[in-house]
Amino acid sequence: MNTVRFQSPDLAHTRSIIELVSDTPWLDSNSEYAYALWCTHFAENSVVALRDNEVIGFLTGFRSPRRPETYFLWQTATKPRHGVAGLGVDMIAYAAEREISRGADQIEASVDEKNKAIRLLMKSLAKRLDGRIEEELLFPGSLLAGAGDDHHDETLMRICLDRRTDREPVNTPAPDHVAEEAAA
Repeated sequence: MNTVRFQSPDLAHTRSIIELVSDTPWLDSNSEYAYALWCTHFAENSVVALRDNEVIGFLTGFRSPRRPETYFLWQTATKPRHGVAGLGVDMIAYAAEREISRGADQIEASVDEKNKAIRLLMKSLAKRLDGRIEEELLFPGSLLAGAGDDHHDETLMRICLDRRTDREPVNTPAPDHVAEEAAA
């Protein structure tokens, strides 16, 4: 049985991430340069899911420069028909738990109000982490719309974690996390 490994990306993963973004029509595409930065300057806060050294998923994230206790999940995608049950959820949980082990007490994501899947995932993650959800408007769609194009409002979903010292530790993953593929 093949396994999937989660780890921080490196420059060699850039092209695969760009291709995955271009194959995911609902994602906003960024420049190739931006993805190279994610794989170098922001690699410690980002994740690739690898199976046989092939990128089958990625997640870009960063710690807020103004609020270093906050981890922001920016983009995530998985290859279609990758055959790994719960890959996206596991990848996001891996990233969040890794950042919590490094001192994060808030997990944020920018979400389209109509994206029920990511909204459900954030609520599920909040429950798993024993946190609560807060929401606010991050950017109005009119700010992000191009000439003649519409854009949805971007809602900020924030998972607030309990800062009590008696809180039980989160199951912190090893530096490289391995997940089993779903039986085919």
